[in-house]
Amino acid sequence: MPTRSFRLLLLLGALLPFAAAAEEEGAEPNAGAPFSVGDAYTSEAGAFTLENVFGYERARGGREDFRPSPTLKYGLNDRLELSLGGDYGFGNGSGVNQGSIGPALTARLADQDGFLPTLSLSLGAGLPFGPGHGGTVMDLTVATSWVTGSGPGSFGLHLNAGFLSTLDPAPGERRNGWLAGAAVSHVVNPDTVLVAAYSQQTQDEGERNYSLVEAGVIRGLTDQLSLGLAAGAGLNRDSPRLRLTASLTYSFSTGR
Repeated sequence: MPTRSFRLLLLLGALLPFAAAAEEEGAEPNAGAPFSVGDAYTSEAGAFTLENVFGYERARGGREDFRPSPTLKYGLNDRLELSLGGDYGFGNGSGVNQGSIGPALTARLADQDGFLPTLSLSLGAGLPFGPGHGGTVMDLTVATSWVTGSGPGSFGLHLNAGFLSTLDPAPGERRNGWLAGAAVSHVVNPDTVLVAAYSQQTQDEGERNYSLVEAGVIRGLTDQLSLGLAAGAGLNRDSPRLRLTASLTYSFSTGR
């Protein structure tokens, strides 16, 4: 990973003060939709979570990409989560009329204990479709989350690292790649979480890594519904000049 990436990850980590956990109940300093960096938590047993994410990207050459990305998650038990997600591109960008769909299985391997973070491991697959689509992508991602508590005043630090493998790469696609990211979250009131994130991911051969910084807010509208808004910018010519995302997340339980 380039030196600049390490510097940005360290900068994000430095934003996290070692503060005492807040006692007031309310939002938790999580990450995830609509941001490119997720947290290490899984759904409760019998609970469904529907994430509807809509993204807009404007490339440095002026091309635009509009991409809805819905995901349905289900807690198989207190530590195991099954999800099904997809996306599809509109506009005049490189991924227009192309999309992917695929499952993922996430296991929460450890809970936070002192300075040791919550740890999860996710295995997923993305099956592409549309004219000129690329190969099927498998990903194995580790996520960690460490928080100072919950409620106003609490902070969280979330790290992601993953390995990507394209089973049947099209010409120009990389057979193997990686992703990495870090996010800092802060609860400002019982319903509002601020998030700043940095992420990188390998792209096709001959292209620089997708490199993005973003910031935004997750706002709880009800106990089951939340709204997320984020704005970001790429750090090189092969990353978007502007990226805007919005998410609407709805959670409900089957009563297990």
